[in-house]
Amino acid sequence: MQRPRIMIAGERSGTGKSTITLGIIAALKARGLEVQPFKTGPDFLDPMHHNEVGERISRNLDTWMFPDWVPTSFQRASAGADVSVIEGVMGLYDGVDGRSEEGSSAHLAKRLRCPVILVLDAASTARSVGAIAKGFKTFDPRVDVRGVIFNRISGKRHLDMLEASIEGLDLVSLGGVPRSEEVELESRHLGLVPAGERDNRSRYDRMRETVEENLDLDLLLRLASEAPEWHEVREPPMAKLGDFRLGVARDAAFNFYYEDNFDILRALGARIVDFSPLEGDLPDAGGYYFGGGYPELHLERLEANEPMRESLLRQVDAGAPVYAECGGLMYLCRKVRGLDGRMREMTGVFDAQTDMTPKLQALGYVDARCLGDCILSPAGGSTRGHVFHYSKVVSHGEVRFAYQLSKDKGIEGSMDGMIRKNALASYLHLHFGSNLEFARGFARSCIGR
Repeated sequence: MQRPRIMIAGERSGTGKSTITLGIIAALKARGLEVQPFKTGPDFLDPMHHNEVGERISRNLDTWMFPDWVPTSFQRASAGADVSVIEGVMGLYDGVDGRSEEGSSAHLAKRLRCPVILVLDAASTARSVGAIAKGFKTFDPRVDVRGVIFNRISGKRHLDMLEASIEGLDLVSLGGVPRSEEVELESRHLGLVPAGERDNRSRYDRMRETVEENLDLDLLLRLASEAPEWHEVREPPMAKLGDFRLGVARDAAFNFYYEDNFDILRALGARIVDFSPLEGDLPDAGGYYFGGGYPELHLERLEANEPMRESLLRQVDAGAPVYAECGGLMYLCRKVRGLDGRMREMTGVFDAQTDMTPKLQALGYVDARCLGDCILSPAGGSTRGHVFHYSKVVSHGEVRFAYQLSKDKGIEGSMDGMIRKNALASYLHLHFGSNLEFARGFARSCIGR
């Protein structure tokens, strides 16, 4: 199969690769091309902006968390696209630690046999960029670094100096992007402000115009078309287990989800029913799924929707399977204290209090092992995931924990995942591609209710 593909990677975080990637997606879309976006690593926010610009659902690809699922996800999502654009994470070679390449953009590029374009921050430098480019080009010769984009240039003379610095390095320049605050997206804790919270159309248009005016898109497409032929991979069997309705909390408070998780659950028999804990009623369903997000920004509205809170508590008492991650965990606690110091009543599924803090509490990859049977897995089941949160559980009643994590990044040291009846709430974010048995376990729990 011919699957043209290109990765836009950075020398480090903050080089502007997200803005440039969005501009490239928008510019290629404006040419009438079907563009399939991807994001390297565990990121929920960049893909939201990909979705808005590319009008195809972005997928995450992570060679540490779900290495065996990566080829399947790429193969499925890229079908029918003219070109796939993969945004890197952090610096090109940054992965799970300082020694391993797992989880890095470089590892993914090798796994997908994908050409790489390196975004270099050229502000306040010139010829030294050539040394950086050479280092990235030669650090791992198996990574196909083909070209560079110089970001934050000050003008044509500056670009000429930058392009001269890479002569003889077997790298091509796709051009230089001038400094501009007009194209920068707003950020807050956890990263970019989610796409739906702001009208970013004018910024997206400016990103597109900037790319069209300054980068060689024909060259980019040629490099993407030179990616090796894609050899079809055998996808894992996904037999339907039965029909069930799955209520998914999806609104401004809860919006951190991997789209592949929904695809996997649908294949197992789920009919996804979206609802909003901010307003409206809890739908009738066989089970419920609360992702992460920004509930701390909507505590007043979450507290005000008392019928929703009471309905969910009744469902849990009746044995309904409920799976909640991070922000969802906060909602399932009895109380949450916001950054303003005010305490808000939540659902009370767990007799626990969560406090928002101005300081990052945990970040990174973890292995997880199930300590006992739960709605996702029998005892002993293991998977990989990641944590990223500013809140902490400051008190809880007697509780049974679902997981032991490989690092002290859980609710209480390495212990994570509170269980009450068939409700499970944890700080751990899971991609079911890491272990499909966890998805099957959740589906069986919903079907067997």
